[in-house]
Amino acid sequence: MRSITMSILVPLVLGLSQVLPAADFDGDGTGDIAIFRAGSGLWAVRGITRVYFGGTADEPVPGDYDGSGTDSAAIFRPSSGLWAVRNVTRVYFGGGSDDARPGDYTGDGTYDVGIFRGSSGLWAVRGTTRVYFGTSGDKAIAPGISLRQCRLSVTGQTFTEQTGDDGDLQAGAAFNFQTLSIGGDLVTIDYNTGLMWAADGNGAGCWNGNLWAWGNLLNVCNNLVFAGYSDWRMPNRRELNSLVNSGVAPPTINSAYFPNTKSDEYWTSTAYQAQTYRAWYINFSTGDINYQNKISSARVRAVRGSN
Repeated sequence: MRSITMSILVPLVLGLSQVLPAADFDGDGTGDIAIFRAGSGLWAVRGITRVYFGGTADEPVPGDYDGSGTDSAAIFRPSSGLWAVRNVTRVYFGGGSDDARPGDYTGDGTYDVGIFRGSSGLWAVRGTTRVYFGTSGDKAIAPGISLRQCRLSVTGQTFTEQTGDDGDLQAGAAFNFQTLSIGGDLVTIDYNTGLMWAADGNGAGCWNGNLWAWGNLLNVCNNLVFAGYSDWRMPNRRELNSLVNSGVAPPTINSAYFPNTKSDEYWTSTAYQAQTYRAWYINFSTGDINYQNKISSARVRAVRGSN
């Protein structure tokens, strides 16, 4: 087992300052109101689901144990050391004198099975480490889980002409999107960057697919109330470029997650440094980046998070 320092108890992930609540059952980045009724094993998540899992002697330990971006119903049974995660896994770790303290101890964005044994100050994380920190009577504080590590995605290119080119190496993390309907508004979460995007190119989060000048659409994004959130903004050049998929025909974006995207120019919030009356845009017909006068017309796709 490799050792870790206790600094991981407050993990920091590059580019992200928010930490997911321990009960985000639909993967939208916010915690959900939920209960576990031990007498019957009922898990009820308000407005989302009702399932039966576990029983009277079990402790609820929900978390994202499989990297899916959503928390699962899970229990720890002290009498036997059983950890059971619904539809994911069953393992035995710890026992009756231990406090269940699952969390992201390795920084990979998923929950690890972990316990704190107050009688000896032992922290044990399954498959990872055993360290001694604290003593009987201490309140054990396990790490939460980051929204997602901020990682560069692949470009999407798969053809190769020479060893070491992009299609050969396909460097970067695989695209990792999830689309949700929140209050009737369609959003797509990119788990590589932690960003939430307006998904439908014809929806309100994309100003209904209409064209307008840079400054006007900047204000539209700043004042947008969409999918229950009011902190939307125009994406910067790097953020919008992260959606380009060079492995598909125009529009160069995954249309399953971003329907109705036009093969057209979409504004970024980044000005062209040499001539600040111009701003950068992404052309989803080609995936190219270029700049034009801010008074010109282009489209927009609002984004939130990771800032």
